Amino acid sequence: MEQFFLIAGTAFLITFLIFPVFIKVFKKRNYLDTPGGRKIHTVQTPSMGGLPIFIGFAISLLIWMPFEQLREIKYVISALTIMFIIGFRDDLINLRAFQKLFGQIAAMLIIVAVCDIRLMSLYGLFGVYEIPLVVSYALSAFTIIVITNAYNLIDGIDGLAGSVGIICSLFFGIWFYLIGASAYAFLSFAILGGLLAFLQFNWAPSKVFMGDTGSLMIGFFLSIVTIKFIDLNYNLQAAHPFRFDSFVGPAVAVLIVPLYDTLRVFIKRMLRGKSPMHPDRTHLHHILLRLGCNHAQATGILATVNVIFVLLALVLKSFPDMVVLPALIITALTLGTITELIFKSMIEKRKEELKERNRTYRKEAKVVSISKSVG
Repeated sequence: MEQFFLIAGTAFLITFLIFPVFIKVFKKRNYLDTPGGRKIHTVQTPSMGGLPIFIGFAISLLIWMPFEQLREIKYVISALTIMFIIGFRDDLINLRAFQKLFGQIAAMLIIVAVCDIRLMSLYGLFGVYEIPLVVSYALSAFTIIVITNAYNLIDGIDGLAGSVGIICSLFFGIWFYLIGASAYAFLSFAILGGLLAFLQFNWAPSKVFMGDTGSLMIGFFLSIVTIKFIDLNYNLQAAHPFRFDSFVGPAVAVLIVPLYDTLRVFIKRMLRGKSPMHPDRTHLHHILLRLGCNHAQATGILATVNVIFVLLALVLKSFPDMVVLPALIITALTLGTITELIFKSMIEKRKEELKERNRTYRKEAKVVSISKSVG
């Protein structure tokens, strides 16, 4: 276990020490995220915070990871590097949507076709186990693209993407360590260390943003370890102490914040007749801000919800997916509906207050008019 503390500590230390340098360079070179449009920050802030995270992550792996395990995941690291470069290029000079998607597909093909990290079956979901090879590739590709972009979409307020990434990488890192999948444990703890350092500079008021440089790479990493978790968990012996009897459920629980928020936003946009990719301010973190929370409070609420769902998955460890998934969905919908109702109630209250102010203003204006005419 000491090696994992060392790799996380090294990633944290390197990332923490180089962040101030990169922040100064970003400001000097004017690599700043300008307020306006859908962006809710009010001050020009350096972006590309994923660059120091990647440097800390990569150096810590090279220092502490045994060569045999490094060789085992060399193609995974290559794919992560490709995704990092795509995000970095997009932060420097905006890429078109199809260019970003093409890059994501290229990195995804390395994972699915070369590394053979894919969903091998439906793991008993809906009573289905075996699936054709083509379906396996397609389902794995879809899962990777969805998780990568879902994580990218929650990078909207200070601290949120970093906090969710820390929770997810900590869960996967510990679980991989407990079952003996050391290579992926090293990978998870290296990301964890970098994110812990990043959060020191991204907590409100933020000194730097993650940018696509970080969010695409980390979202891609989470998609890889999610698929690996599902498949490894399924293949563990039934009596293994760290085996979940549900296979998809725990993965959904760990990623509940980005997955639920993305699905919810996409459905609402389509119901309004808009493209699901149409940008707006209807994400959960936007709603919490409009309810009066500041960035730290909104991030704290969503991170706490994420932890609650992880604990729920642990409590339901001995139950199958047909129990765990409905429990997760019902809980998520309940919490989401309560938030929506509170938000709608607040909007209605504000509308009534505005109407009352207008009525009062018209009455006062009428009195003034009569007074002038009498005078």
